[in-house]
Amino acid sequence: MKSEDVSYLTKNKIGRNAIQITSPFSGKVMPMEEHPQPFFRFGTLGPGIVVSLSSHKVLSPFNGTLLQVKSAGCEFILKANNGLKVLINLAVPDSQTLTHTHIAQLNGSKITKGQRLAYFDLRELDSPILASLIILNGHNLGTFHYSHPQVNAGVDTLLTIIKKK
Repeated sequence: MKSEDVSYLTKNKIGRNAIQITSPFSGKVMPMEEHPQPFFRFGTLGPGIVVSLSSHKVLSPFNGTLLQVKSAGCEFILKANNGLKVLINLAVPDSQTLTHTHIAQLNGSKITKGQRLAYFDLRELDSPILASLIILNGHNLGTFHYSHPQVNAGVDTLLTIIKKK
């Protein structure tokens, strides 16, 4: 199944009925087609976006619930108060391991926008970690867009959903 494309859209073209998801990470924004793992690259789970990390923290993109932490803190499944479900995935190269990882929240925890979910040490890595934000239940919501080539965690909008009329 090929998911919806996530395309670039300038911020001034985003209407009032859009759902904006704040970036949980800092770094360079890239299209999902650049993800090294085919499962993510082809949008098997849903539409999403990739960020090449420049910072050591992962923040909650909205108010809601942390449903599950998986893969030793490399995957987070979140549910927003509006029902939107997202997967946050950290793709660590096979030849490297994350050390000094700290997961700040437990499964079932209530989360608030900007709250730290995890942090880790990037200093020992030879190449950057790619972090993905994937909309798990967004197949019929509308169109998906990003507006920034570079994002700051907890500040910039990473993904915008323009709802169907």
